[in-house]
Amino acid sequence: MRRLIVLAVVAAGIRLAIRKMVESEGPAMRERCSEMCDRMLANMPESFPPNRMMADLDALKEKTGRILELLEERQP
Repeated sequence: MRRLIVLAVVAAGIRLAIRKMVESEGPAMRERCSEMCDRMLANMPESFPPNRMMADLDALKEKTGRILELLEERQP
């Protein structure tokens, strides 16, 4: 019984330490991971599916912008 209580206290302490570390390092860690992904995608060839998808999204945004401009011109 005593071992179970000691293990529960140790597990709770470890959990609390990990939570504090993640809360303080969370935004910085997220930023580092995002930068690493951006670098990795930049080094991939243009035919790599995520790169093609991003290019398609950019083209779609441009087309949507042009359509919105045309619709605004048509309004009285």
